[in-house]
Amino acid sequence: GLLKTSAISEDFRARYLSDPARPNVCELGVVVFDGPEDYHARIDDPELPVDGNSILVIRGVGPKGYPGAAEVVNMRPPDWLLRQGVNELPTMGDGRQSGTSGAPSILHVSPEAAAGGGLAILETGDRLRIDLEARRVDLLLDEAEMAERFRQVSFEIPASQTWWQQTYREKVSDLDKGGIFEDMAAYREIGKKPTRRIE
Repeated sequence: GLLKTSAISEDFRARYLSDPARPNVCELGVVVFDGPEDYHARIDDPELPVDGNSILVIRGVGPKGYPGAAEVVNMRPPDWLLRQGVNELPTMGDGRQSGTSGAPSILHVSPEAAAGGGLAILETGDRLRIDLEARRVDLLLDEAEMAERFRQVSFEIPASQTWWQQTYREKVSDLDKGGIFEDMAAYREIGKKPTRRIE
């Protein structure tokens, strides 16, 4: 994944990254959303277990899960936190984010959930340790439980709506490899080669 550090404000740094014993390290509770529709439907639900020490995670929005990987990892805190003056929470997703979004975000998480990546096993209530110095995000779960979750994972995405969408999903690489059709690289210099249909 990529960390959008340019959006780390002084307020955010003071709130999450200022422990002198562990500078630039924070531990956060996970709140998971399955796509932007789920996020928009639930973000202001008063029963949502989110507070000022949460990280909002949206999955299923990478190239396979949300063909084209639209810029939908743009998330704000719930309205009750906004009223308390908490204007930004860290976010994470397997898709992209608009450059105008101000939240510190971990983006392009690969492999994406739709390809069996780590976000597929996350559950609301899990805890993540984010270490900016080591450039790591760790799920604070023992190895046995993590392995069991991967064995049982069944992450569903909406069905393809066209043959083109189906073909795209089958061929596209994860965002860490550019979200491209890697086999198309063989045709990169095609304009420099003569076209011969008849020998």
